[in-house]
Amino acid sequence: MVVNDDQIQNLICRKVFTMNIPDTEVIDFVDPAEAFNAIVEQKAAPRFILLDVNMPGMSGWDFIERLKEKGLEFPIVMFTASVDEEDREKAAAAKMVKMFLDKPMTKEKLPLLIPFLNGQQH
Repeated sequence: MVVNDDQIQNLICRKVFTMNIPDTEVIDFVDPAEAFNAIVEQKAAPRFILLDVNMPGMSGWDFIERLKEKGLEFPIVMFTASVDEEDREKAAAAKMVKMFLDKPMTKEKLPLLIPFLNGQQH
């Protein structure tokens, strides 16, 4: 699952995954509230969430807090253009956050994400 308010970045992620990893389904959301509701309503069961840090309405950190409040836990890869050291420190301290990945998504970054697709990262 990709949660990112930039539709073009979502399209890039979808293409990179589907063109390089056969049988990969990518669900993307530009609205974090919609993504959250899809998870809560069990319309989506992601192996991991590629989550933008800075989004209007609900930040990536707010999204993680809402998951925690519902007792839900997923491996999360923070996906951002942010160079804010505070974001990186938060990511290092957050249990669900497994990695901090810089935008944009590229084929070269896929090997870092394969363990998440295979369910090997918890």
